[in-house]
Amino acid sequence: MTILLFDPMKHPDWVTPQTPEWHANLALESGGYKYPWKSVFDEPCAEVIFTEKISSVLHENAKVLDVGCGHGEFTKTFAHTAKEVMGIDADEGYIALANEGASASVKFLVVDANKPLPFSNDSFDVIYTKKGPWLFHKGMTEGHRILKPGGIALGLYHCGTDGGLRSLFPGLYSPLPDSYLGDLTAKYERQMSDSNLERIELQIFDEVEYLSTPEDVLIKKCFGQKESLKKTVWQECLEDVEEIFNQHATSRGLRVVNYHALMIGRA
Repeated sequence: MTILLFDPMKHPDWVTPQTPEWHANLALESGGYKYPWKSVFDEPCAEVIFTEKISSVLHENAKVLDVGCGHGEFTKTFAHTAKEVMGIDADEGYIALANEGASASVKFLVVDANKPLPFSNDSFDVIYTKKGPWLFHKGMTEGHRILKPGGIALGLYHCGTDGGLRSLFPGLYSPLPDSYLGDLTAKYERQMSDSNLERIELQIFDEVEYLSTPEDVLIKKCFGQKESLKKTVWQECLEDVEEIFNQHATSRGLRVVNYHALMIGRA
């Protein structure tokens, strides 16, 4: 008999992910955009793949912009492989944390990427975003204005998790439609086509992750949510989640699959 678990998305305290309120919760809880659950990955994980893609187009004189940089940990990865790295984010809490311990070649600013950007024309050789705002949507001009001719734009987006997770924990997680991956591919094909960039690469790829404990199933679901809602979810779900987890976990943890979209284009 399939157990229908409590659905936190129907609770009045549920906060829609990626909204200002959701980011404020994260900044208050941990100071940054950090995944709090414990897990391991099959290599190479998505972040390693994206790091390598960015590194492959950098040079010692490169000026780089990270759009939606969060608390800046990823931005600082390129401190020694580019001349200047700039991270921008609309959340003041994220930027305050990012500025702690930043080297001379890395700078952070509070900037709303949906408004005119405080940079001169042709400022950057490389512009990238990891789950942040894409500056090259149809009709947008700021990305093209600040990216040098021949410059490179890269985007990496997390596009959901499944690999059996949703069928194991119905209610807690909602099923994806059968057309999900096809629709996802079509969405990013359109986005790349509308960007007015020369297409270099577009791919939808899987990342295999192993959640370490039953609690991590709940932590992943409640990422960025209020403590009051988390308490309710734990009370309603933990016992059943523990039973299901223990039945299906491998020696590395519970296997799930994250879907990612990678876009690379040239101005």
